[in-house]
Amino acid sequence: MRLSLSVLSTSGLLLACEPPPVDPLPFQPAAAEVAPAPSQRGPFAVGVRTVTYEDTGRRKADGTPRTLVTEIWYPAVQSARGQPKVSYDILDYFTPEQRASLGTAIAPLEVDAARDAEPARTHGPFPLVIFSHGQAALRWQSTYYTVLLASHGYVVASCDHEEGTLADVVRGQLQTTVEGVEDRPWDVIHLINRFERLKAEDPLYGLVDMARVGVTGHSFGALTSLRVAAMEPRVKAIVPQAPVDANLSWIGLPSPVQLSIPVMVQAAHDDKTLGWDDNVVPTVAALQRPWWLLDLVKGGHFTFSDLCAFDLASVVEQVKVDIPGADLRAVLEDGCGPTAPAASVAQPLINHFAVAFFNAHLRGSQASLELLTQVQADALAGSAGVAVVTSSP
Repeated sequence: MRLSLSVLSTSGLLLACEPPPVDPLPFQPAAAEVAPAPSQRGPFAVGVRTVTYEDTGRRKADGTPRTLVTEIWYPAVQSARGQPKVSYDILDYFTPEQRASLGTAIAPLEVDAARDAEPARTHGPFPLVIFSHGQAALRWQSTYYTVLLASHGYVVASCDHEEGTLADVVRGQLQTTVEGVEDRPWDVIHLINRFERLKAEDPLYGLVDMARVGVTGHSFGALTSLRVAAMEPRVKAIVPQAPVDANLSWIGLPSPVQLSIPVMVQAAHDDKTLGWDDNVVPTVAALQRPWWLLDLVKGGHFTFSDLCAFDLASVVEQVKVDIPGADLRAVLEDGCGPTAPAASVAQPLINHFAVAFFNAHLRGSQASLELLTQVQADALAGSAGVAVVTSSP
């Protein structure tokens, strides 16, 4: 009897010391010799949290701290695939009176991510990518991209840049671009600092590898990504989309700015808001090697977002939203018209090159570098001439 008890006791001890079972993945994420299809869903389920951070080191005119409402998408356990999907309602950014004035209903945007799902800890830690939205846009403006990144093994965070969102346009409180140039990069750096200092009780504690940080963003967010890359040495790779001239992004910083990190510029030759010759050409000319450029030839400014699906041009006209000195309808139709590539064509191209780029430079997937080619672009688009890929020699 004494021996039996000893055996049972020893067995119980062994069972107690065994590590928790690994959550099996359907296929391997990007690694040195592994390059999963970057335009397709990655091996992870995706969780999402909404967190409000206060930057007490920066105060607004009324004395209150700058507030960063932040969406965080992250790799989750496989069982999260069966949980309800998250939806985003753009009408939340309008007043009740404006919502009532709309003649047509606008369906919420449903994304394949589970609210507060359990993180996939056994496969982490994961690289961190900060997404910066465009001027007068919102933190979840590009879920086709941010959620896909999370499914490939990234923690992706995007905050509403206070005083630079759609809600601020609606309230007539949109800050100037000069103010945004100063505020936005510090928003991104604040988020990086927050993840570096997560407390043990935080649900995402230990999930982020702070040695692997990237930044990406659209329009004003592209400017932000370029500026942060020049300011913050923890950033290892960036993907600016529809950027302003990089030389404008770096105004006021110690010169000359010479980025020593890989850059993937994504832009559209038919962008009427930030024209190609005045913005993309000088941006690429200012970059050091290595760089890549994806040109969606017939795309426009908002081809790089989910916003075309909402027909915002009609919405703001109905609710009588206006920005003095700007043709808001013309801006919001840029990239959303019949001559622009459909989202079903443009988004896989955008995702393919952004995810493969980050896989190569933040996940160490050398095999992913071989996917950054014109041949891959033509195959995804179904024909030549839809997208043009160039890179540094």
